Amino acid sequence: MVEITWSEKMSVGNSALDWDHKTLLDLLNRFHGVAAGQVNPSEVPALFTELVRYTEYHFQIEERLMRLAGYAELDKHKEMHAALVSRLLAFQSQYLEAPERFNFTAMADFLSDWLVRHILREDMKMGEVLQSVAKTITRRSAPSTSSS
Repeated sequence: MVEITWSEKMSVGNSALDWDHKTLLDLLNRFHGVAAGQVNPSEVPALFTELVRYTEYHFQIEERLMRLAGYAELDKHKEMHAALVSRLLAFQSQYLEAPERFNFTAMADFLSDWLVRHILREDMKMGEVLQSVAKTITRRSAPSTSSS
């Protein structure tokens, strides 16, 4: 069980999405803290709620940007997002049913691995498309430099 530290290698080239990814990593690292006994157990239900809500919020933003950019793999990306939210809700439910038996280490390791792989594989592709669209828009809206 290792906390994940943000690295510029994880940047998708969009400061808002990078901020969200950093926030998600911070939330996941707090679950590593729960597993290590560094977080008060009374904080866990609220931490689960915050993680689920922020994940859903972030995925909505990503999906909206992908839709606006005409991202070809939007449906596949949305399926991955939906599967993760379902998994988060399942973890939350398992915890609420039997907190004394819940394996925070396994959950935090799974989620950290998923998020890092998702950023480095899937979100990087999306980031390239978003950057390309932004450059196209910038070129189209740039004033003409030719004199009349």
